Amino acid sequence: MAITLRNYESPEDLQLQRTFCVQATRELPWCWKPTVSPALYSKSPQFDARSRCFAFEGERLVGYASFTGHGDFVSLGYPWVLPGYEGELQEQLYEKVYSFAASPEYGGRTFAQRFRKQWTAQIAFFERHGFAVESTDPIYALDVRAASIKNLESEYEVTCQPEFCWDDFHALSGTRLSAEQLSMWKQYFQSVDFDLSVKATLQDKMMAYLGFAVREDTGFAELIAVAKEPGARGVLPSCLVSAISQLRLRNARFLGAKATPANGMEEVLAQTGFEKVSEEILLSRSI
Repeated sequence: MAITLRNYESPEDLQLQRTFCVQATRELPWCWKPTVSPALYSKSPQFDARSRCFAFEGERLVGYASFTGHGDFVSLGYPWVLPGYEGELQEQLYEKVYSFAASPEYGGRTFAQRFRKQWTAQIAFFERHGFAVESTDPIYALDVRAASIKNLESEYEVTCQPEFCWDDFHALSGTRLSAEQLSMWKQYFQSVDFDLSVKATLQDKMMAYLGFAVREDTGFAELIAVAKEPGARGVLPSCLVSAISQLRLRNARFLGAKATPANGMEEVLAQTGFEKVSEEILLSRSI
């Protein structure tokens, strides 16, 4: 049966894309929960239906490729296909989406995407298309099921909520991050489908704030947002203890995190049993 390609047609395509993404990435190690950036981008003035291309064999979706853009920056997606459809179809999907993103009509000039180190097929595909590694960051993980979470003697009051509040993160980070950095984090956090936040206070003063996302089908949870008062010693382990209890209730299997020396996470992850399991590879190209 012939394969046909078509661009985005309606909001229902966003759910179609998300469902296919979950299916296509389920076996990839340390794969994050799908973000809501496609839905956000679909409402932006810069959105164009040609940024999404779907491949059908009859009524069956067998592949898609897409991008999201902000100014002349493009987050270019990998052309995901079902097993057995690798190769030519991926090239067709990539060419449809990339050629439009890079066209004078759209105006993309810088293209990037991130992968895990073990995703060798995805990395190799982008390198064949002129992308180069821009940066790497270690990924650490903790087995949530086996982690020791005995209660710590702590002066902090730690609470958990089923949502993420940008204002709380900003309250702790606003004086230490530049306006450009804050804008970047706000834009990124808007795209994350958070499931849990943890807040630590001391005498009604907020001392730490953390945000987590959980991928239900694989049980991989990720610590994505971390903000703390510089002088709040021991607050992050207390937050992690509470978070792990909540993650177990959500059937999480592993908790992943990047280590940022600036907020003290590098030392905390080592102390609490996290081990390096991968690297986040950022690939980019400019035209």
